[in-house]
Amino acid sequence: MNSTVGFWGEPTSTDWCENNYEVSYYIAEFFNTLSSLCLICAGIFGSMMHSKGFDYRFSLCFIAITFIGFGSILFHGTLIFPFEHFDGIPMIFYLLILFYSVNENKKERKFGNWFPITLFLWGSIFSILLIFLGEYYENRIMKLVEFYIFQGTFFLMSICVYLHIIAIVINLKDEKGIGALMIRGSTIFLIGYIGWNIDYHFCTEMNKILNPQLHAWWHVTASYSCYSLLLIAIFDRSKTLGKNPKIKW
Repeated sequence: MNSTVGFWGEPTSTDWCENNYEVSYYIAEFFNTLSSLCLICAGIFGSMMHSKGFDYRFSLCFIAITFIGFGSILFHGTLIFPFEHFDGIPMIFYLLILFYSVNENKKERKFGNWFPITLFLWGSIFSILLIFLGEYYENRIMKLVEFYIFQGTFFLMSICVYLHIIAIVINLKDEKGIGALMIRGSTIFLIGYIGWNIDYHFCTEMNKILNPQLHAWWHVTASYSCYSLLLIAIFDRSKTLGKNPKIKW
């Protein structure tokens, strides 16, 4: 929320409900920036825990989560428009890698090389489109077009991945802990997503009371949910390869 101007100047990116530069002259949205560390921690922790004995595709997913976190820090810390892509583009590639993983999850490859190549090209073309539209960020209409194209695409991709995850959980219904992991991850994601929408659409009302920083909490819930759903894909892949995976809390 553009309440004051700090080190990085007037915001040119999407401006969220948190009062700008309220905590630090050098950080535009302090709580949104601080909470982005959860994404970095989730990505690094996942990479460390699954660096050996697991497919490289999952390492890429955790790396993507880490990049989302760093991009989110640049975005929320400065509110400079080009940095908004550092947050959004890794999110798209995270979903694409996870989409590949939940589809190509058998011992024998169901699809050829064309599948990952197509997904990579699609992600690259979509990223270029976002960057191109971003060149017109001073035009409010074009800025909104870019924002809703990204949000709509991200939402549809998330639904596609989630439906595959549901199918995996149904197939693994007898495995201890999988159902609970799915329910917990989904519930926490939904709570965070509702908070994200309240923060975005009802900012004025939120600031009439003590602002609960719902977008910052979205970073926390998204970190947990992305990690949890990715664990389900890893468990399924390990089971398919004849290993004996276990979920420990």
